[in-house]
Amino acid sequence: MKYIFLDNWVYSKLADDTFARKLTRFVHAMDYTVMLTSLSFVELYNPSWQDSSQRDRVLAAADFLSHMPCVLVRQEEVFRAEIEAELTPLEALPIELDLQQLPHTVRAQSLVFFLRRDERYLRQGKNIDLWSKAYSTLKANWLANVEDIIEQACVDGVLQRDGTGRFVELGEHKEHFLFSLDFRHADPSDVDRILRKLLQRKQMRQPTCLTAVRMTSLCFWYSYVYVDNANRMKRNGSDIGDFYQISLLPYCAAFTVDRTMEGMLRRIQEPVVPVRCELFTETTLADQIEQYL
Repeated sequence: MKYIFLDNWVYSKLADDTFARKLTRFVHAMDYTVMLTSLSFVELYNPSWQDSSQRDRVLAAADFLSHMPCVLVRQEEVFRAEIEAELTPLEALPIELDLQQLPHTVRAQSLVFFLRRDERYLRQGKNIDLWSKAYSTLKANWLANVEDIIEQACVDGVLQRDGTGRFVELGEHKEHFLFSLDFRHADPSDVDRILRKLLQRKQMRQPTCLTAVRMTSLCFWYSYVYVDNANRMKRNGSDIGDFYQISLLPYCAAFTVDRTMEGMLRRIQEPVVPVRCELFTETTLADQIEQYL
């Protein structure tokens, strides 16, 4: 299955009927399946939708998704499955929900009901407002967590700074640090088992393949440690949301990103089996879909 991930800015543009028609035809022509995550819904959620003076983008997004082949994937389930597979890519993603199982009209209505906290969903314990508040807490704590992770790595000798506070000998420390990030998703009791398997693969000279777990670690590395000083990214609490979304890139054929994240991703040149995923910014996506009028 060819997955395309659509970033929040894409859903915001769906209020433009012309863009929505073009994108619909493009997705169908390319035989893509839209990949959604729980964070996709959180970013669509507007608790003050009744007070909005503009067309509610939830309606536009629900209408668009009701005509698309689309699936819901939970990043944490992908991480868990990859850890169980000793940090190897999955042959098939764990699909939380295939929205094609719902008829067109039912699907659109169901999405709107969920995103507007209809009582029927609240009675089932599906409360998008709670998801949104949990994500707000995650963002609020993220930059402090970044500093804690880096400081602990320095204490453990996994990273090293010089007298000015700059990281040094990054080539020597990179792989150790990346594994320390990878294993944050694993139970401590699983680490030895995974390391033995990784060592066995290395001894057998098996190729290394990119995983969702490693993708998040690489995002951390290139954003906060091996920084491009010429194009330094501003740190934001929302980085963690971007990293979670981008973690699914190894399973996608196409991925939409903003220009900041595109710049970071273009820097990732790892000695792994290449992932064939096309990156689209707002400009390049517009160029691609222009032919699908």
